[in-house]
Amino acid sequence: MKGLFKTKPRTPVDIVRQTRECLVHLDLHSGSRSGDAKRDEKMTELSKNIRDMKSILYGNGESEPVTEACVQLTQEFFRENTLRLLIIHLPKLNLEVCNLTCFCL
Repeated sequence: MKGLFKTKPRTPVDIVRQTRECLVHLDLHSGSRSGDAKRDEKMTELSKNIRDMKSILYGNGESEPVTEACVQLTQEFFRENTLRLLIIHLPKLNLEVCNLTCFCL
């Protein structure tokens, strides 16, 4: 019963898709000030996703990167054209997200 509500780890494909959704949302609502709370929420989610991508690509202090996960992440990143979208939105991102993005690129 203890592990009943554990969250399933996200796959590299899920992370890239969620990142793309955040970027599209930020693009659609970039001019409006009415959605600042939603924009902040998406920016936080984007930051978390990019941090997860960095962890997949470079590993963390405890483990080395897994080749298969790196391949999945890279393939999905280019399949969905997320790289282009991320570069276009780089000036609109906050400093933390910008730094993480530059590290991953």
